[in-house]
Amino acid sequence: MAISKVLVIDDSIMIRKMVKSILADKFEVLEANDGMSGLDSAKKTSPDLILLDFVMPKYNGYQTLQALRRVDTLKDIPVIMISGLREQVAENVPEPWDFDFLEKPFEPEVLISRIDHLLHTGVPIGAAPIQTDDSRNSQRVLDRLTATETLLAQGIENLIQREVVARVNALASRIQKHEAALGILDKKLDAVSQKLEHQNKGLMIILREIKALQTQVAK
Repeated sequence: MAISKVLVIDDSIMIRKMVKSILADKFEVLEANDGMSGLDSAKKTSPDLILLDFVMPKYNGYQTLQALRRVDTLKDIPVIMISGLREQVAENVPEPWDFDFLEKPFEPEVLISRIDHLLHTGVPIGAAPIQTDDSRNSQRVLDRLTATETLLAQGIENLIQREVVARVNALASRIQKHEAALGILDKKLDAVSQKLEHQNKGLMIILREIKALQTQVAK
């Protein structure tokens, strides 16, 4: 069975390399760093799916998508549009969408699941419904709440890290003090051992002298 080809069109080399590392075990991954080169690559390679960044210089994701749809051999290729903000795509691309959408940052398993689903069914599952002003306002509030939650989580994580570091440093300081005390105790024990050894030698000499005197008296 032939391996499906996924063309990643993104001006960020970091995103391209990250996606390639995620997909390399399951798909043949092709890369393009802008819309024009992505269109040329698609014409030459006929990929099974295109992962398309929305924000790119000169030729953005929507312009690239329109160019793809005008080519007979490419117009039916499933596309997953990726962007850091869903509302940015919703405000600039007419609905209904004929592509799937995935918001950055995304989890590896979510990306693979979306690609598998689109390759097998051809039906996008991440396209946004038609939004009213109220729903867009709700989405903005949700985005802000999500950003606030992320900042709060990061702040809590930093506080925990600082507390852990402080406790580890305090523990290390206590261990050093104990080690220093043990070192002093070892020295004292060595000194006592040396004194005992000298005393034992003195006692042995005294015992020998006593035995010698006992022998002389017996004679």
